[in-house]
Amino acid sequence: MLSRCLRSSRLLPLVLLSLSAATVRAEDQADKLPQVVKLVITANASEEPTLDNPLGPSKRNFRRKLEQIRAIAADPEVAGICLDIKGAPDYAHTIELLGELQALKAAGKKVVCYTETLTRNDAMFATLADLLVVPPSGMIAFDGLLVEAMYLKELLAKLDVRFEVMHIGDFKTAYEDLALDEMSAGQRITLEAILDEFYGQILGTIARNRGLTREQVEAFFGQMFVDPAAAAEAGLIDAAVYHDEFDDRVEALFGSEVDVVEHYGDRTKEDVEKMLDNPFALFALLPSLLNPPEVKAPDAPYVAIVYASGAIMSGKSQQDFQGNVTQMGSDTIVEALEKTLDDDNCKAVVLRVNSPGGSALASDMIWRAIERVQASGRPVVASMGWVAGSGGYWISMGCDAIVAQPCTLTGSIGVVSMLPDVSSAVKSLGINIQTVSRGPLGDELSLLKHGPTQRVKDTLTHWMGEVYEDFITKVSEGRKLPPETVRELAGGRVWTGRQAVENGLVDELGGLQDAIDLAATLGGISPADVPLVEYPEVPNFLEQLEETMEGAVSASTQSPVEQLIEQLGFGELLGTVRAALRDQRVVSPDRVLAVMPLQVVVR
Repeated sequence: MLSRCLRSSRLLPLVLLSLSAATVRAEDQADKLPQVVKLVITANASEEPTLDNPLGPSKRNFRRKLEQIRAIAADPEVAGICLDIKGAPDYAHTIELLGELQALKAAGKKVVCYTETLTRNDAMFATLADLLVVPPSGMIAFDGLLVEAMYLKELLAKLDVRFEVMHIGDFKTAYEDLALDEMSAGQRITLEAILDEFYGQILGTIARNRGLTREQVEAFFGQMFVDPAAAAEAGLIDAAVYHDEFDDRVEALFGSEVDVVEHYGDRTKEDVEKMLDNPFALFALLPSLLNPPEVKAPDAPYVAIVYASGAIMSGKSQQDFQGNVTQMGSDTIVEALEKTLDDDNCKAVVLRVNSPGGSALASDMIWRAIERVQASGRPVVASMGWVAGSGGYWISMGCDAIVAQPCTLTGSIGVVSMLPDVSSAVKSLGINIQTVSRGPLGDELSLLKHGPTQRVKDTLTHWMGEVYEDFITKVSEGRKLPPETVRELAGGRVWTGRQAVENGLVDELGGLQDAIDLAATLGGISPADVPLVEYPEVPNFLEQLEETMEGAVSASTQSPVEQLIEQLGFGELLGTVRAALRDQRVVSPDRVLAVMPLQVVVR
């Protein structure tokens, strides 16, 4: 009896201590505020592989942004997100982001958003919120979609400059803005179809998000500027109140004050300060900053992602000082694809394409590298982003499957070439071009002296015809479509992703994650938490600087006309003119192009 009492007396303090600890944990849990992550939406949808930044927040490419939203959705500590919309990316990337946000809501997370300005593109995200607030004096602007294209033929004529544009297909309208006075019928038909898809996506998305009809949403576009109070009454937003009142509503929604997390998943300032407490830490970091480690593949089956971004040209890819790809080099992409052949653990490849095309020759080199990957037994799935047309379609057409968003711009199966003619301008300046040549076509190759002669144009057109037939044949074989069907779909016609699925140029609608899941399945591995490796590898600092300098154009003083064209948003068109005037060679490996139509600005 005594022994039993002694044992009880020894256990009593332990029991009381355990109860006390449980009470403290319960009180801590009760005092813990709901976490709300601030999620910033921007227009940037960069696809390039990125490295972790040991000194602070790391730059996230688009895939990592999607992963961040999935991590938030799966985090039991997070109660919801607060959208901070600083811009919207293109429609294809917008749809993919929206899919992740919808999954986040389905996981039980709440979404709130306060914005002083609500535009039509921002509204595709903002109207998803459980609580959407615009202040009474805020601006809600629902303007319609407008495409503007700038035609320079008359301006160039004043300078005695003209461009000879040769194309195969009524819809192959690239460079017509340099050779025509007004938009061709084929270009107008293409743009109307594109705007129909974009406008339909805007109306449908906002209507679904807010439980409205498309007709109700379109009525807001008829007003252009919508009064916030009227918008709240109509259900477009939840309230027209100020930020302090929004805070009160957020507390009511979550049942208490909230803890706002600014940089979810990033290194904090405290983490960096702790790491740098060691004075030698920075010196240890410098080698990895200047010379990042090579990509290490996991010791398990994985899927490789090869990012094919930018206009396609022969040689190495070019980057700007921010590390963004400005030009896709066939050598770089072929090398990236060949790396997947060196590892038996790589079971499948996703080719992520964001490209308007470019050199037909360079596109074909990438197409051949994909064929070699497939011959090794690894399936390749093309994932199309915002644009994957012409050369961008060339590198996709042979893949085992093609996945695109409804708003993706693709197709544009055709070829084009353009030759500058400044011979009159040179003569008017009193410059006499003299040539010494050999060969039947020697003297005629001088564009400065003769401009493009008929014989030069005929020879180039013949070459283009052969490239076009090769394009048609490879589409037919890759997509398993009769050649006559491909010809009906070709001619340079641009299709939206939705249209491309209907006509057989694309297999299914979906985003990057859908393509990854499909590639894993085709490769015989489970899509659940499949390891991923990204290519091309990120160049080190010195390599990036070298590539940037190689692709740099020496700055010069712009004329008032050039400044105007730049400021109106047609800088790409201006760059095309400059590049064409610099290249006076008739014979060039990149002279025949598989490139999307003229630059247009959607406002």
